[in-house]
Amino acid sequence: MCLKLVMTLAGAFFACAAFAVRFDAAEPIWTAAERGEINSTIAFTTHFEWDGKAPLQLRLAGCSIFKVFVNGKFAAYGPARGPHGWFRMDEWDISRVARKGDNRLNIVGVAYNTTTYYIVEHEPFLQAEVLSGGKVVRATGDGKWDANFTGRVRKTQRYSLQRAQSEVYEVSRHDYWEWWKRDGFKDKSLVIANAPAVRLLERGAPYPKFEIDGTYRPTDVLAVGLRKGDLGKAPHLWDEKSSFLGRTYPTDALQYRPSVEWWKRTIVPQAKLEGEVAKVDMAHGVRYEGAINDTGFLRLKVKVTKPGRLLVGFDEILVDGKLDFLKRFRCNNIVMWDVKEPGDYDFESFEPYTFKFAEVIMLEGEAIVEKLEMRTYKNPNATRICSLNDPAGRKIFEAARETFAQNAVDVFTDCPSRERAGWLCDSYFTGPAEHFFTGRNEIERTFLRNFALADRFPHLPDGMVPMCYPGDHINKNYIPNWSMWLILELANYFERTGDRETVDLLRPRVEGLMKFYAQYLNADGALANLPGWVFVEWSHANDAKLVKDGVNWPSNMTYSDVLAKVARLYNRPELAEQSEKLKGLIRERSYDGIWFRDNAKHPDVTETCQYYAFFHGVATPNTHPELWKRLTDEFGPERKAKGLYKEVWPSNAFIGSLMRLIVLKREGCDAQVSREIRGYYLKMAEATGTLWEHDRPKASCNHGFASYLAILLDETNMCAKSLSRVEHVERVDLCQGYY
Repeated sequence: MCLKLVMTLAGAFFACAAFAVRFDAAEPIWTAAERGEINSTIAFTTHFEWDGKAPLQLRLAGCSIFKVFVNGKFAAYGPARGPHGWFRMDEWDISRVARKGDNRLNIVGVAYNTTTYYIVEHEPFLQAEVLSGGKVVRATGDGKWDANFTGRVRKTQRYSLQRAQSEVYEVSRHDYWEWWKRDGFKDKSLVIANAPAVRLLERGAPYPKFEIDGTYRPTDVLAVGLRKGDLGKAPHLWDEKSSFLGRTYPTDALQYRPSVEWWKRTIVPQAKLEGEVAKVDMAHGVRYEGAINDTGFLRLKVKVTKPGRLLVGFDEILVDGKLDFLKRFRCNNIVMWDVKEPGDYDFESFEPYTFKFAEVIMLEGEAIVEKLEMRTYKNPNATRICSLNDPAGRKIFEAARETFAQNAVDVFTDCPSRERAGWLCDSYFTGPAEHFFTGRNEIERTFLRNFALADRFPHLPDGMVPMCYPGDHINKNYIPNWSMWLILELANYFERTGDRETVDLLRPRVEGLMKFYAQYLNADGALANLPGWVFVEWSHANDAKLVKDGVNWPSNMTYSDVLAKVARLYNRPELAEQSEKLKGLIRERSYDGIWFRDNAKHPDVTETCQYYAFFHGVATPNTHPELWKRLTDEFGPERKAKGLYKEVWPSNAFIGSLMRLIVLKREGCDAQVSREIRGYYLKMAEATGTLWEHDRPKASCNHGFASYLAILLDETNMCAKSLSRVEHVERVDLCQGYY
């Protein structure tokens, strides 16, 4: 039986036996004419009766994303994301927004119909039912729903390379939002048709509380003006030529280009704002700042006195005192409302975004901005109490907590902003953080099983898994190293949970990967000339000649660890022997007596390669004592400033610096770990209240892997407390006498 068939049958059997769920009455539906349109947003409207006492529940599944309103009040956002061939069913308690008697239900869905790293592309559908006291009182397919367009503009720019279209709205009348929530655009009713049946899974993740972050305060009056002269081409707008991941509208077909309008303008602070409300017009805007860099739905309360186009731009950090998201972050961080009538409006974005700073301007017209806030979207279970006493440690700990909560809602994500994608390697570190903060590993379990349950991974070679998932990769890109981190995470997960079921479910995937790697072993037994996007870290360690030209030793260090882990997980002693032989080869060929070198052909030395060696067990303080002493005594957050070892290319936050801290902790260097964490990460925590992808704010300032820092902080603090209770103990830096 072929490997693909084994994987499919194993996934289908397991899901049906232990994970599958079903609706009592609902059938999948969509509108007949809108199934293939990019960025098509439809409002489905119905009514139901409730006695005001019985448990009231909404079950919902669908593609792509849905927002739920009951009697005009926000009720839910989802569903959780699932693998190819499967869709997860959310079950929401909606009694808090319902009333006795007649209730109006609006489910607004956007069908992106384009490839992203964020959501698996599939034919759009909605499947939903309302249960009162366990009895179905309304269900899609019962003929009692209306479907209509909303004011979201379809032909807009892509938000980012990895996510779908950005948000632009035409607000045609002053009571617009209540109008469609109440009446569902009955004068423009669309024909509803049945959609193909799908297979369903349970949500497998906690339900967010959608709490309001009301800490955003207006800080500055902004001067807004048109830039003069030849401006050249606007950066990173992800038009049809540059967005190679999925379909998008041709540039000349776009109805609005808010990012271009933003880029054409100078927007700079003019004066500090006094008070809580601000007037905005063509020449003046207002800046808001939150307590932390948070994630959720942008909310704006505004009184429009003269109609016009209202724009809100946002970002995680300021660059030279200004928002610079187009260049810094390469995302169209703007939501736009084209308001046609004066009136009071309460706006809210459809999708979640991440920002600490936001600026409101108008391209024409006038308005009074009364409030800007956020409906948060994050994991509610990160409740572990911080035990640290010093302010710096507590600040980093809380930043790690926020970073985790914002990157662990339905899957582990790399960042909650640019991509919202379930990246491997990041997840290796976020998994332990989930257990640390929540006491469980429910999201990691769901995350790992997504890889197991998928029917197939389109566009990838046989045996390979996606570098981030759920999502699609029509450009056929993948990271062979990241598939290794899937295996390492699985082994780590099994040690923490004892979940043999998930380990066995993933066995066909693991065996497929081992066959894939074997194709690239050279005569010495080392991986050479790996295909795809070979990635080690964000530093010189990822220079093309080092990772792609022949043998890359950090990749082989990771592979040696993989061989040992697979040997233990699936009782493959021959792989344990292969692992030891490869480690011996790496020590012989990569280590030159002073450093481990990154590549068999090139002389470059990176700091990160040294940490790969110790992290994956190729080197230990006993086997390489001089190197270990050099790394512990003379490297760390101050090494570059001191000008030491300039010939060794420095590490970055992802992932060399974290590897360093982990190997130091393994060897009992608690005092040094505690000190270096503050050296590496305090500046991040102070600036944004979250932890970053790089050691500078050049990309995401909120990256899930860094939440692991809370574990190290807690463990080193516990060690310090333990030592303080021991009398007559000579206190020494444990790194000077490593174990």
